Parts: sequence; structure tokens; C-alpha cells
Amino acid sequence: MSAETETITEAKPEETTEPKKSRRWLLFSAIALAIVLLLVWYLWSQTSSLDGLKRFVRYSGKHYESFSVRAPDAGACAVAGDRLCTASQEGISIYQADGKLLAQVDTPWSDPTLKTSGGRLLCYEIGGYRLSVYDTSGKEVFSLRTDGRIYDAEIAEHGAVSVLTEGEGCRAVLETYSKSGDLLFRHESKSRYLNACALSPDADFAAACAIGQEDIRFASAALLFETDRTDAPTELSLDAQMIYDMAFLDDESVCAVGESSLQFFTADGKLLREYAAQTGSLSAYRFADGLIAAAYDLYAGGSALVLLDAQGKELSYLELDDAVLHLSLCGDYLSVLTERELLIYDRSAHLCGRTENAGWKSALARSDGTAFCLTGHSAALYIPG
Repeated sequence: MSAETETITEAKPEETTEPKKSRRWLLFSAIALAIVLLLVWYLWSQTSSLDGLKRFVRYSGKHYESFSVRAPDAGACAVAGDRLCTASQEGISIYQADGKLLAQVDTPWSDPTLKTSGGRLLCYEIGGYRLSVYDTSGKEVFSLRTDGRIYDAEIAEHGAVSVLTEGEGCRAVLETYSKSGDLLFRHESKSRYLNACALSPDADFAAACAIGQEDIRFASAALLFETDRTDAPTELSLDAQMIYDMAFLDDESVCAVGESSLQFFTADGKLLREYAAQTGSLSAYRFADGLIAAAYDLYAGGSALVLLDAQGKELSYLELDDAVLHLSLCGDYLSVLTERELLIYDRSAHLCGRTENAGWKSALARSDGTAFCLTGHSAALYIPG
């Protein structure tokens, strides 16, 4: 009997798919981590969403006590680069958040006005002849002595300055200086008085408010200039109201603050919007970073706060039981001081901090949502919880 021949075939092991799956998961995890890190970076550095966490990290475990300042109640105070700056008859002083005196300039100012922008500090006296610009280390960048008394002055984001003075042989003179103090532009108003001026962040445009008569009635008008040209200005009627102040909220948008309304228009004279409160009268306002905050005393009692963008669009509105003593706007934050309390809001009117008024006369918002609170000769840093 013949034997059957057996054929043995060696079985090949099946290929496992585990390594390929692991590589895919590692790639997916790396992409997800990169997206999360990018989102955290954006929220941390480009928005105010994580400012509460930033304040916790920055100020946790630290105690900030009240510190003495040089006579802010007899002079002026402002925040530049989140540092507290004061001007008085004792000179210019610049302080850190913990009260450390960083710089002191002993040049006295009898009745100073202090304005800040882009880390620069502008100091002048209304009715005086002297104007100086400092950086936040206290170094004088440049100084001017004007021919006529100063009516108004503004400092732009990059350090350029516009100054409005009385004229010799004319009604008023508007001048613009570069960040190093070189004269860029000059306009003499022959027939009308000018009472307020503004300068765009890039110093390409300047504006002034002209006051006079139109058909035997009082009238105000905005005069709009290109600072690299000598052409006649573009003119825009601002109606029969006194204009208190004006400012560029961005490179081409201007806001004029009047006794009856806020008017928003472009540098080429196009009216964008007019905002008029129907239930109250304007009591305070502040310009900063493309925004204007305005407080109104309501006829029925209490007050209203409104935040508007560069085109005059209302971003937020809220009402308070008390009148506003002091208003400050910095970056995304608005500080509101009443007789009873200090309130810190973001630009969407979300309440970020609240504390009792400890006898403060003013409260200056900082870009991280904290605020310098000032009494007669002292200041303290308030940090929202």
C-alpha cells in the first residue's frame, strides 16, 4: 500500500495594524495640542478673556499697600504704560504699582493738564506757554514754549503732538509736531476762534473745532486737515452746540463731545452717527483705544453709562443708582467711581470687580483690569478678585 505524501505549508503571521494606529493617534494628539496652545496664546495675549487668571498669577501672594504721592489733588494724574503719573507744583512723578517712585522731575506746574498715549506723557497748562513730553522713565522727550497762550493740546499714539494756541494777528494757531519735536504743520485761523483740537494716531490728520455764528446764531464746525498739505480744511457743521472736546478714535474717525450730543465723523468730513441721550445730561467722558465712555446724570435719578466705538455704535449700556464721581477708560476696562463704590467693567459691560469707596476721589483704570485709587495725597492699587 502506497503512503500518502503530506505537504506542510508554513503559515505566515498576519500583519498587525497596531503600530499604524499608534502613529495616527500620536499625530492627532500633536495637532490637538498645537491647536489648544494656539488658542491659549490667543486668549492670553490678544484678548481679555484670561485677564482674571493673569491677575491671579501676577498678584497672588502679594500685598499692595497705600503709598504717598506728590499732591495729585492740587494737580493732575494719569496712567501711562500702566504706571501712575502725577503733575503738580512739585513737578512730575512716576510710580510703579507697588508705590515705588520710578522718576521725579522737579520742574513745577501751577495748574497742569496731563494726557497720555502710547507710553508718552504730555503736560501743559491751559492759558500757559509751556508744553513738555516725557516717556515713562521720566526722561523729557521734547519741550516747547509757545508764542500764544495754550487753549488745548493732544498727544498721538506714536508721540506726535498737536497744540492749539492764541494767535498773533489771527484768531488762533493750530500746530502739529513730530514725536521728536519738529514742526510738521501750521494753520492760522484768521476769522474764527478755535477751542479744541485732535490728532490722528499716525499724525496724518489734525482737527480743530471752530466757533462762530451762522445766520446770526451760534454755530460750531469741525475743521479737518491733512498734515502734509497746506490746502484749505474740509469743514463739517457740528450744529448750534458748544463743543467741549474732540479726539480721533482711530486713524480716520473723530468724535466731538458737545453739550447736547456726541458726533462721529471721518477725517474727510463724512458724518457717521450722532448720539444724544434723551433721559439725562452728560457728566463725564473718556477716550481710549478706539472707544469713548460717557456718563449721564439721569433726570429720574442715578446715572447711565454708555460705551461707543469709533463709528458711534453702542457697545454697551447700563444704569447705576448713584452719580458718577470719576470715570476712567484703559484698554478693555472701564473704572467707575461713585460715592459708595468702585466698579470695574469690561467693554461688554460685564462686572469684573466691585469694592467699597474708601474715601477715594478718583480711580484710574489699568490695562489688566486693576485700578489706581487716589485720595488727597495717597494712592492704592485695587485688584479685582
